Amino acid sequence: MTARPTLRQRKTFALIRIVAGLVAAFYLGYVVVANLLAGVPFDNTLRFSALVALAGLGYAGWYLRDLSAVAREERGDV
Repeated sequence: MTARPTLRQRKTFALIRIVAGLVAAFYLGYVVVANLLAGVPFDNTLRFSALVALAGLGYAGWYLRDLSAVAREERGDV
């Protein structure tokens, strides 16, 4: 039998992942926009950076759903 994380631990893990995803997405988004404004062509490297930025937003969104589920469990709305 494995130990299940407490609600507080699940909330902390979700918040860390949300912040990490947003930081990655905003930083890479800034890099893409700054390079485009500097006149760098939108080549494969810049496209990949833009895709990873979108993945970071998706990652944060996924764990935002997890955080919402934890909040519902805390309230007893399961």
